[in-house]
Amino acid sequence: MKFEYAAESLRTGFYKVSHPSQFNDPFECRGNYTNFDEAVRRHVHKNFERLRFEAIRNTNSYTVEEQERFTEDYICDMFRQTMADEIDASWLSAIDQTMYIMCFVKERKLTATSDVLFWSHYADSGKGMRITFDMPETGDDSPYYVREVIYEDNIPEFDCRCMKELFKGAEIVDYLDRLSYTKGSAWSYENEVRMFVPSNLAERDWNGRKYLLKRQSKEGREIDMLRLGHYYTRRVDLGPRVDPECAQRLIDELRTVDETRHIAFWQAKLKPGAYAYTYRKVGRRCEEIGK
Repeated sequence: MKFEYAAESLRTGFYKVSHPSQFNDPFECRGNYTNFDEAVRRHVHKNFERLRFEAIRNTNSYTVEEQERFTEDYICDMFRQTMADEIDASWLSAIDQTMYIMCFVKERKLTATSDVLFWSHYADSGKGMRITFDMPETGDDSPYYVREVIYEDNIPEFDCRCMKELFKGAEIVDYLDRLSYTKGSAWSYENEVRMFVPSNLAERDWNGRKYLLKRQSKEGREIDMLRLGHYYTRRVDLGPRVDPECAQRLIDELRTVDETRHIAFWQAKLKPGAYAYTYRKVGRRCEEIGK
């Protein structure tokens, strides 16, 4: 995380959460539906009279000649064109409205190579911080759940013939749930773990506390912030290019607060002769920061 964002989160216990449409991977939650035409045709055949009436009404087709064109084939073409274009977007829209996602890296699978990449890609080119959490798989007093991301070469297939109703029912819900934690193999170096949080937390209190807040960024954008608290925060690694004075002030501040006094601070340093990092624990006096 960038230093200023991480520092604010360490002070308040709130961390940014996002919807999948805000992620940088354009393949996020993209589906792969097979035998779609057959499912559409079966749906139209089963519900033909109702669908024909709706099509006539929606198109204001009053004459017999106009109504005669609404055959099963015609209505199948209507459904195929509209649903094939909208289904992925509809899923993204649905999860955006109902769920936030917060992304983590699984520490025990961290490699020297991915460690180097993370500092450059996700910590302001080494000027930021990395925060380590000990998170249970489900919240003790908060309604979230955690899943490890699955990495696959191809988008998981969903056979539309198994649906009882067109894109409704438990089968499609299970499939769409799987898409929310499946990514391409190219991302496997991240060893990502995702926390899923209901969007309506903003409207609810848990144990008398708000778990979701909104704040304005410096650019004026609205940002959603989730309360994780300080209990799960175990360790903070300072980037190899972190500003020593800013880091010192933050550490001194957090060590005066009971809720954050347990957090250990470490300094990331370039390992001599290798494309790798080494880490040194920061003591109570922090003159070694940045050196």
